[in-house]
Amino acid sequence: MKIIPLPVSQSSGTRYNKEKISDEKIIMGIINHHDKVIERVYNEYHRKIKKMVYTFRNSALDPDDIFQEGLTRAIMNIREGKFKGDSSFLTYLNGICRNICLKELSKQKTGSLGAKDFISEHEDTNYELLVNLLKVRENFDRNCLKIIDLRFGLGEEENKGSAFEEIASKLDISPENARQRFKRCLDRLRDIVFKDHELRNFFNQ
Repeated sequence: MKIIPLPVSQSSGTRYNKEKISDEKIIMGIINHHDKVIERVYNEYHRKIKKMVYTFRNSALDPDDIFQEGLTRAIMNIREGKFKGDSSFLTYLNGICRNICLKELSKQKTGSLGAKDFISEHEDTNYELLVNLLKVRENFDRNCLKIIDLRFGLGEEENKGSAFEEIASKLDISPENARQRFKRCLDRLRDIVFKDHELRNFFNQ
């Protein structure tokens, strides 16, 4: 990924216009390569993004690096015409940076399906959906997740779905029991997903 040089955070002795810069000026400034606009964006939104990163309560996430990468990606997306203006610039930037946080956290996870299975390089605008999906998994029964992951081949070691006989062997239950558990767990997961407005709309597209 190409890294766009961004300004270094200024000292407290430097004064800036306290009037909030408009989204229109931000977009046009980025498109036209106006360094002063990017500097304004950096200084106005840096602290807000850092605050968001701190909400993850994970020392492995470097707020400065995440902001740098997120702003660089936002700038590139805008210049390539990928930003459609469906949200404010801050919401868009926050979404990209949150997505980066989730991907970084997924690298630390072990076990079955994690954030990396939901997030791709081109899903920055869908971060709310991704967060909701991850919350579904985090709050779902661990035993159910295990049997679903085995069935669909979503674990770290599996690269294809397992037959119920294999699942039964791994879980020390009968094949029929494995089949019944899988059906119940899948029904529960389906109910949770389709009770969520955003997730339901996404799957109905």
